[in-house]
Amino acid sequence: MEDPSEGHIRFTHVGPYSVRLEWGSPTVDETEQKMFRIRWKAERVTYNNTTYTNHFEMLNLSPGTTYSIKVVANEDNKCFSGSVSTAIPGPKNFDYVSEDPTAVSLSWTPPPKILNREYRFQVILYRNEQETQSVEVESDVSNFSFGHLLPATEYNATICTILDVDKQSEPTVLFILTKPFPPDNLQIKSGATSVCLKWTRPITDGRINHKFQVIYSNEANATESIITEETEANILSLQPGAEYSFSVYTVIESNGKRLESTAVTITQRTNINMESVLMELGLQTYLRDKLTLKTVLEIIKPSDEDQTPSITSLPWLFLRKLMMANSLARTLKCASEESTDFNEDQKGINPLDLITALFHCADPFLQQEMALKMSLCQFSVPLLLPNCDTKECTLMLWALRDITKENCIVQTDLPLISFVRLGKNPNISKSELLNKLLSTSQQNHDAFVHRKMDNGNLQKKICNGLVEITWYLPSGKKKNDIFKDPVALANLRGDISAFEAQFAFLTQTSSAVFLFCDDLDSNQKFLNSLQHKPKLVLVCTNDGPTSKENLKQSLAQIKLKTFSTIHKDGKMNDSEFVAKIKKTVVGILADSTKVSIEKMSEIAPELGIIIDENNTSCQKAKVRTDQIIKDIGNIPEYKTKELPLQGKPWKEISKLEKEMCRLKNARKQNIEHYKSELKSQIQNLRMEQGSHRMSDTIYQFISGLCCSSNEQQYFLKWMKVTLDSLTRKHLSSLKEQYMEACKTTKEDKEHLKELDNQIVSSSLGVQHFMRELSQLYESAHSQETWKNSALKNLPELCAQLMLNGFPLELVDGDVSNIPLTWIGDVLTALNKLTAPHNKIRVVTVLGVQSTGKSTLLNTMFGVQFAVSSGRCTRGAFMLLLGVSEEFRAELQCDYLLVIDTEGLKSPELAEKAESYEHDNELATLVVGLSDITIVNISMENAIEMKDILQIVVHAFLRMKEVGKKPCCHFVHQNATEVAVRERNILLQKLDDMTQAAAKMEKRGPNKKFSDILEYSVDGSNWCIPGLWLGTPPMAPVSAGYSEEVSNLKEGILDILKAAKVPAQDFMAFAEWIRSLWKAVQFENFIFSFRNTLVVEAYSKLCAEFNTWEWTFKKHMTDWCTKSEIKITNMGAVSVQSVKALNIDGVLADLKYEATDELNKEEKILFGKIEEYFQNEEEHVHLVENHKEDFLNSARGLRRETEMYLKNKLENAVLIQKGIEKVELIKQKLRDTMKEKVLNLIRAFRDRRHSLSDGDLDAEFKKMWDGTVRQHSFIALPRQDVVKETYRLLHSNLEMKSGAVREMLLNVTSLDKCGIGRFFVQSETENIIQTFPYSPSPEQKENRSSLIQRECERISNNCEIFISSKTSAKSDYNSADIQELLCLIDNNLESCKDFQISPENEAALKIHICGNAARAFQRMHDDYIHRNDPLKCLERFREQWLADFKDLYYERDQCQKKAEMCAMQCFAPAVMEYIQKRLGPDIVDEMLTGERAVDFSTRSFFQFSLLKQLLQDDDFNNIYEYVENYEKFVTGWISEKIIEHFSKDDTFLKLEKKHLFVISKKLMEAVIAQRETYIRRSSNVQGRSIYIFVAKVFACLNKELVIPADTLNANLVINNSDPAVFADCLLSSIYKMPKSLAEQLDRESDVRDNLSRLSLYRPQEVLFSRVFGCGKRCPFCRVPCEAGGKEHAEHFASAHRPQGIGNFRWISTGKLIPDICSSLVASDKEFRCEFTGNKWHKYKEYRQIFPDWRIQPDPSIEATDFWKFIFAKYNAKFAERYKVVPADLPDDWHRISVQQANKCLRDTFKYLDTVTKR
Repeated sequence: MEDPSEGHIRFTHVGPYSVRLEWGSPTVDETEQKMFRIRWKAERVTYNNTTYTNHFEMLNLSPGTTYSIKVVANEDNKCFSGSVSTAIPGPKNFDYVSEDPTAVSLSWTPPPKILNREYRFQVILYRNEQETQSVEVESDVSNFSFGHLLPATEYNATICTILDVDKQSEPTVLFILTKPFPPDNLQIKSGATSVCLKWTRPITDGRINHKFQVIYSNEANATESIITEETEANILSLQPGAEYSFSVYTVIESNGKRLESTAVTITQRTNINMESVLMELGLQTYLRDKLTLKTVLEIIKPSDEDQTPSITSLPWLFLRKLMMANSLARTLKCASEESTDFNEDQKGINPLDLITALFHCADPFLQQEMALKMSLCQFSVPLLLPNCDTKECTLMLWALRDITKENCIVQTDLPLISFVRLGKNPNISKSELLNKLLSTSQQNHDAFVHRKMDNGNLQKKICNGLVEITWYLPSGKKKNDIFKDPVALANLRGDISAFEAQFAFLTQTSSAVFLFCDDLDSNQKFLNSLQHKPKLVLVCTNDGPTSKENLKQSLAQIKLKTFSTIHKDGKMNDSEFVAKIKKTVVGILADSTKVSIEKMSEIAPELGIIIDENNTSCQKAKVRTDQIIKDIGNIPEYKTKELPLQGKPWKEISKLEKEMCRLKNARKQNIEHYKSELKSQIQNLRMEQGSHRMSDTIYQFISGLCCSSNEQQYFLKWMKVTLDSLTRKHLSSLKEQYMEACKTTKEDKEHLKELDNQIVSSSLGVQHFMRELSQLYESAHSQETWKNSALKNLPELCAQLMLNGFPLELVDGDVSNIPLTWIGDVLTALNKLTAPHNKIRVVTVLGVQSTGKSTLLNTMFGVQFAVSSGRCTRGAFMLLLGVSEEFRAELQCDYLLVIDTEGLKSPELAEKAESYEHDNELATLVVGLSDITIVNISMENAIEMKDILQIVVHAFLRMKEVGKKPCCHFVHQNATEVAVRERNILLQKLDDMTQAAAKMEKRGPNKKFSDILEYSVDGSNWCIPGLWLGTPPMAPVSAGYSEEVSNLKEGILDILKAAKVPAQDFMAFAEWIRSLWKAVQFENFIFSFRNTLVVEAYSKLCAEFNTWEWTFKKHMTDWCTKSEIKITNMGAVSVQSVKALNIDGVLADLKYEATDELNKEEKILFGKIEEYFQNEEEHVHLVENHKEDFLNSARGLRRETEMYLKNKLENAVLIQKGIEKVELIKQKLRDTMKEKVLNLIRAFRDRRHSLSDGDLDAEFKKMWDGTVRQHSFIALPRQDVVKETYRLLHSNLEMKSGAVREMLLNVTSLDKCGIGRFFVQSETENIIQTFPYSPSPEQKENRSSLIQRECERISNNCEIFISSKTSAKSDYNSADIQELLCLIDNNLESCKDFQISPENEAALKIHICGNAARAFQRMHDDYIHRNDPLKCLERFREQWLADFKDLYYERDQCQKKAEMCAMQCFAPAVMEYIQKRLGPDIVDEMLTGERAVDFSTRSFFQFSLLKQLLQDDDFNNIYEYVENYEKFVTGWISEKIIEHFSKDDTFLKLEKKHLFVISKKLMEAVIAQRETYIRRSSNVQGRSIYIFVAKVFACLNKELVIPADTLNANLVINNSDPAVFADCLLSSIYKMPKSLAEQLDRESDVRDNLSRLSLYRPQEVLFSRVFGCGKRCPFCRVPCEAGGKEHAEHFASAHRPQGIGNFRWISTGKLIPDICSSLVASDKEFRCEFTGNKWHKYKEYRQIFPDWRIQPDPSIEATDFWKFIFAKYNAKFAERYKVVPADLPDDWHRISVQQANKCLRDTFKYLDTVTKR
């Protein structure tokens, strides 16, 4: 085999311009350096080169040239040779374009020029590997086209460069796919949201897979595509009614190549369906789940879309405007979402499509309301509603049932004229023509939508086939009336050829049909089919000169018999055309048939027309209604028979309930007996009501209410329309009589009143049936007998009705009363159904009768208040509107409660006084219930305006006084604007009336209207134009009226959003109704009002204030205690210090510090009060008028505390100054004795022999006695306290009468006075006369008894004061007697309800001062004895002796002195510390622990106390409570403290807590001082130990009192090392708590410990807290419960029979059963010294006792507690008082303990719920 590595050249690359070659062995070692010579030759040219490798690349060669090559190795001359021809370059970028299915265009890029060579290109085309075409072109050609190809076929093309016949480049191959043909025979079928496309396949190569692409786009050029292999495609999800362009392509793919044909394009508009329009409007969900009236009337958040609405907000905006009867409701345009473009289609919807869509989406009841409001706006309403999907239509009989002109419109027979159109693209607008036909030159209105209205020109999508109807009703004024008789006009939308059912219906029901047709020839066939239609009027509107001739020719060809033919050519204007049509209509009406819509419903089913009433629920409800009303003939008789409870019994009950409050007919009867009699009568009437068997009518009515929700709504609506229709028939003649009587017999008020009563009794509506249910419920509830279980569920049923928008009668207008139990239980049920979303705001309207109050509310909120048919509102109705969820937080409520009221009557129907009283009651009620009150007034009628303003001002004044501040807006009806001058006049009138009302209501400070509520002349007045735009009955509601009412509504919502007062829940609202209604039934509303919400809010405020007050007091008490200790410690420090302290300077500093503390705490207290009233806590606003009382109480607390601190500090300083003098004497004696002892020790130490203990004793005695003899010790001077007291007493009484001065002169020795019990002297003048008889001995005795009790109370208070002073163990101070006399004077001042004579006053003061003189003299003598210097020194003689021996024997005293110091100095100080802090802590525990509620407010305390009395059932306790209130209460409080602190060793734990706290502080102080001594390395003995201990005390100088005597005695002589002493002292103090704790364990009796608390007695502090101002009711002596001490008025929750307080009848001597809370509501009289012994009415008691508010007893049960007590213990009270028992009503004896307990719970309702928590 030949070696390949030698001789031959290997070519690794051969190109046109280069060749790479290698030779030799492939594995040659690259590191070996060999040189090769290379030579290559072409033709005559030779090239040489060298290389050191075995490979080489030849460059710059010529294409297509042969080269010979030789390589020689330099070393061994080895040779390699070979030859090679360079390649020929081919074309580049070979490609094609197929623009036509039968041709391709090829292109390429030629290679670079070959020098000196000619060449060309050869192109060959292959199909199925067979050459089909070829061509050779010159080198300068770069493209070529082949034709005659097959479409959609695969080809291969090759191209190469040719130099010679045998020389050519490698061919380049190109794959070609020819373009396909497009699809053939494209067809399209359209739906609403889809289209179906079909086509046939084009001619193609069967071997290639063909597909089709469909590309489609809408009018907005939004493009989408699909690909399919089929010859059809279904395109889905298209927009209905939109125009689409569809392009279909043939698509082929082969070898990765994709080609598509040219497009086949078709344009198509999709059909329209209901769902598509609803989706566009955002209503699609309501097609199945219907839109309800409740949803539409929901209060929603105002949106920017109201001004620039989107397409989806249009329906809601239309509905809201429609519900407000806005005649511009159809004039709506949505904001364009794109930039403005002149070529852009207008975005929106045709109003008829909108109306049609909404009627399809609305439930039957919303449909009714829409139709009614459209009728009010004089819009045409749907008669036949088409469904574009099903091609069916519905007769809207139910939807039109609520429309009433003079009568129910669907029941009224009227001629019907119909207008229809045949053909498309009419020349004139039929609807516009109809509007002109129904309009006059003075009054033009668009009843029908036409193309010139906003959006009327937009494409109609779903409304074609709609038949609208409207009515023309003449006014009776021939000049203005278009037609003299009523007529109905119908208008069919669309071409009648497409709506044959509608057209047939109209031809059968109409008196004539006007057929508009512009092209008779094209519609000849259809017109010929109408030849049997009656009274057809053909209307043609062809223009042009030949149109008339053409019309005649066309008519001749048509076999149509018409009533008339009307032709409008170019010469006839619109007015002439309308006049011609009107003339034709008038002619038809002269001989027309009349038909009602109800009768039309008989024809409709034959034509396949659906009737909206033909559903199961509606028909069932109709059957129920027919069963109820079938027997109604004479309405008054029917009501008497079937609705008996609301008749005479209810009227009598209403009268009796008012009499129960006013007691006008009591005359001379005993009030309580009279009230019992009234109660019995009411119970008998309720029993009479209960005896009636439930009528079948009411049973059926309840059954109707209990059926399914849908059927229930149908039932109530059927009842309403049917009863309204019946009532209208009965009232028509009575109304005519009444109107005639008003004209002819205006002065005959009795006749007018009789006619008015007949009208009332002939009115029958759903409210009468609901009223009967309320009386059934009230009767059953009062008797607690539920004959029918359904009755129990009626409140829940009615609550659900209210949630569904049904109005509930609040005030029965026929009897002017509220069924409180019924209303309360309905609202309670509402609360349960809606909780926790149960917050409401209330809007009401007030105004004169027939001023459009109901219309105003109906327009504002879109509601329909129930009114007696054809009459004004009677009573008051309330209706509930929901607030949308997103608006609740901003509006701060969940529901809006709207109250409509009857008009404030004119004097024509009632006596002025009676009418005024009724109006005041109603106005007060609704104003009190409202958050916002709308007052309808007319600036035109000055008298009317004055009357209503007087009533309104009274109502607002009353509300201001009871703590509620509603907002008021005045609406000026029929006014476009009120000038500034007129508004200022109105304000002046309001101010004048406010002053007059304040005077009448006895509330003087109110000078301006703005004083009683927030009122702005500009912001609180609204001008509302007239309701009608034009002359009724064809006038629509004025758009200006609706717009202004809408602005008013927005203003009201803005006020509610900004309201600071939180919304109330239904329960609170029910309580307001109850309390307001009870109060208005009393003659004096302000002082009769009692509302548990106000009580609750006031109780909360009192509890909070008491907490703040205690915090204030506790802080200042603690500060005072520390300051007193600081002053006390000054004596001990100053005596031992080199520089005495300036105690007066310290006092000044402490006073300044006290002022700072008081300022700081007062600021905190004021801040808490302000913060409380500013927060949004529920019901805080109700006690706003008490704010100043509590601020005054805070100021009074500051003043009282400041005086208390001043006295305490000054007294402490006075005491300390006295102590300091004594201490200086003591210290001088101690220093002398110390010097003698030390001298004696030095003398003994100098002796050489030691002394025994006996010797030391003898020497010490000798020294001690000698020293005492040598020094004269002056005893402390003794004061004559008795004499000083007499002097101060004489000074106090010197300005009194001569009898008093004589009494003083007769006092020979004051210390002999005041022994035993004090007894008042008999009086002969100024005897109180509370009852209507002359004075008697019994009455005098009664007065003496009262004075005796008061004097004993004052004496007890003074004893407590004296005890607290004398227990301090300080010296006597004359300021104490002055303070005592001041205390007596203050107590006597509080007894101004019955003045104590000067003689008794003097006797009392002599008695008390005698007692005080003895006590203070004893205190003074004890002080002198206790502080005698010599005796003090003698007390510590043994201690001095022991120290003397220790020093002599040089014994270490550290341990001994430390133990003595701990147990004799620190232990007593610690025990005193505990004692001083126990009092405040006991109070704190009682105010925060389990008994906290009892002491939180005075009302809480009374509740707890009375409840305890009832539970204990002990007459002695009850008697003590009544007769010795303060003593009993103090004892009761003490027992509660003992009871509480005896449990679980609570008292002991409190003591030990303080023990361990102060022990810890003491140890810390010792450690700190020890470290200080160690740092200073002090070894000074003796006095330094005293200083060490003094410094420990100094660390606690505000905590512990330094026992100076003991400290000096123990530490004055010692030899202890301070550091060692400190260690020993720390050890002793560490042991001390255990020892003291054991002592506390031994002395753990709480009663004893409590009695030992002399400085701060907790029972007295708590008593002061609950005792309050100490005032008592002037009639029954019950204590005041008002919070704070500076309150403006006194009140008590529960008053009691006067006999309990020992009041008796003068004539019989029997105890009096009357209760002052009943008397103040009666016409009874009283007299007393404060009336000047003149008779005065109880109901005007505030003229005599202006500070007292005695709320009248609102019910017979309100005082059951005291009635029970009196009935049970009547004999015992009489026995104790030594009088005859009272004559009590029989029913008092039937009161059980459970009823008495319930009375307490009800009286203190809120308090009881709190205690249960």
